[in-house]
Amino acid sequence: MLKWTVLMIVGLMFISVGDIHAQTYNLVWADEFDYTGLPDSEKWSYDVGGGGWGNQELQYYTSGRSENARVEDGKLIIEAVKEIYSGMNYTSARLVTKNQGDWLYGKVEVSAKLPAGRGTWPAIWMLPTDWEYGGWPSSGEIDIMEHVGYDEGRVHGTVHTEAYKHTLVSQQGNSVIISDATSNFHTYSIEWTPIKIDFFADGVKYFTFYKNADDYKKWPFNKRFHLIMNIAVGGSWGGAQGVDPYVFPVRMEIAYIRVYQLSTGTGEVNPEKSITNPQSSSTDLEVYPNPFNDQVVINYQGSIDQVDIYNCFGQLSMNCHNQFASNSLSDNSTLLLNLNTLKPGIYFLDLKYQNNLVATEKVIKY
Repeated sequence: MLKWTVLMIVGLMFISVGDIHAQTYNLVWADEFDYTGLPDSEKWSYDVGGGGWGNQELQYYTSGRSENARVEDGKLIIEAVKEIYSGMNYTSARLVTKNQGDWLYGKVEVSAKLPAGRGTWPAIWMLPTDWEYGGWPSSGEIDIMEHVGYDEGRVHGTVHTEAYKHTLVSQQGNSVIISDATSNFHTYSIEWTPIKIDFFADGVKYFTFYKNADDYKKWPFNKRFHLIMNIAVGGSWGGAQGVDPYVFPVRMEIAYIRVYQLSTGTGEVNPEKSITNPQSSSTDLEVYPNPFNDQVVINYQGSIDQVDIYNCFGQLSMNCHNQFASNSLSDNSTLLLNLNTLKPGIYFLDLKYQNNLVATEKVIKY
């Protein structure tokens, strides 16, 4: 491999790459709740039952019952009620998008006003649709928002995996204080890429979970997930300081849900090339740093006159055309690419000369 001393060569070149096909988020799924009645059956189904749900919870989740889930005045209402129902002392609803809204990567935004009261445990979260790595937590869990009533105003964002879970006291997450979370609407969101999940409250990032290994036990988040919204009553966490029966009924109100995924700026969603991990190249080159932030350096031997940059979906994100031929003093040249307009993610650099592929290198932007 070429050494850092190559940077002394007068062939150092600074290239600002034009953002020809900029990555943008396109809306792919939404519910604006601009109707009245039960939740839209083309978007939502129900998890149903009691029995504690693995957390000693006290509610029975019902299906198609307006007392527990309905749309009115432009908002989805999920309501927990104190009543005897199917052997449980409370009812509530747990709405899911499984097989009606399932996504791999993207941005999820939910505008919500949370219930107050000791013993309430509302959540906006995601579970795997196909459970390809096994049962919970092996296939992962993404908690976009959780709130327990005895600690009012503290909102949590968390991930659970086989390696990182609360039973091992190793779960990964953080919390943020929102003093009026139970009286006003706030936006809770994640941005999920192949290398990390960012958690936001009102657009302010407060936690990032990074992929640090190609191991499902630490990163099972390369499969599709679906959205879940519910209010639990009591339970191992929500009921840790008891349940106040006099606060019920309580409700979580949802103003909108919007899901976005990355595509090219032209709106095209079909891949422009098939992406595979690059094999070892006969071309003598080095790409660093990797992962990178805004700039990446390519040390190479020979001639390059074009660099095409594809995202992990095979879509052309950026490209540049110039004469990158090696200088007359040496066959070794250094190219500095400014990639500050790219969003975080995995990219593939196609290095070409006279329209022939010289090498492909995988890089990660954080």
